[in-house]
Amino acid sequence: MAEIANEALLQAADKGCLQGVMVALQAGADIDYTQGGKEITGNATALFIACFMGHVDVARLLIRKGASLTKRSIGTSAPPLLIAASRGHIKVVDLLVHHGATLDIRDGFQRTPLMMACAFKRVDVVRRLIELGARVDLTDVNCLAAQEYCEMDVVGGVCAPRELMELIQEALQTGLLKCCNPTCGKRGHRSTLKLCAQCKLTRYCSRDCQRQHWSVGHKKCCGYDAYSDYGNPLQKFAKLKTQMLQHMKI
Repeated sequence: MAEIANEALLQAADKGCLQGVMVALQAGADIDYTQGGKEITGNATALFIACFMGHVDVARLLIRKGASLTKRSIGTSAPPLLIAASRGHIKVVDLLVHHGATLDIRDGFQRTPLMMACAFKRVDVVRRLIELGARVDLTDVNCLAAQEYCEMDVVGGVCAPRELMELIQEALQTGLLKCCNPTCGKRGHRSTLKLCAQCKLTRYCSRDCQRQHWSVGHKKCCGYDAYSDYGNPLQKFAKLKTQMLQHMKI
């Protein structure tokens, strides 16, 4: 019975059927259940699938019911925020961030949501992520930053829009970071914003902002945001190769 409910939950999330999601949960479905064999989403939760498809109402319901914001698709090692950003679903991105999702959460290749939004030329999402405080200076396992991702050809020869490059360059030039409490967004230099002592991934302008962000969702994400490459030889090799190249440059 539980297996049937679990499969029904994933199907309802894929179709964007709110009623189906509610019925599946009432029938005892595991809200973070995953099922292999998906060509694109991989071994993914209902929330991940809803974020991939852009079903914001389904995503909102799942979050309200306690779905994990950090559980990743085994096939892509991507968290829900990263896949929503790469697909250009700005409303889903806003929803996740306002419920505590870490802006600069990374996948197995150390790519951030901002990098993927740049790669797929999602101008509106890039703008919104920067407004929310995403860092533009971070690099992946190959030492590529958001600016290099703007120049990638992953969407069939579409050149990076000038507006996209301007957004990244402007953010780089200011050198300012933002408070990670989405209801604040106060700008400041690295020295004036305090990192979360546990995860070291979020920063705040005040203790009050940190408490508020903790209560709305960061509590569930803190400590679970960092991706572990344990058990994935391909990603371990990529990481080792990058470390060797960096060492050779010294």
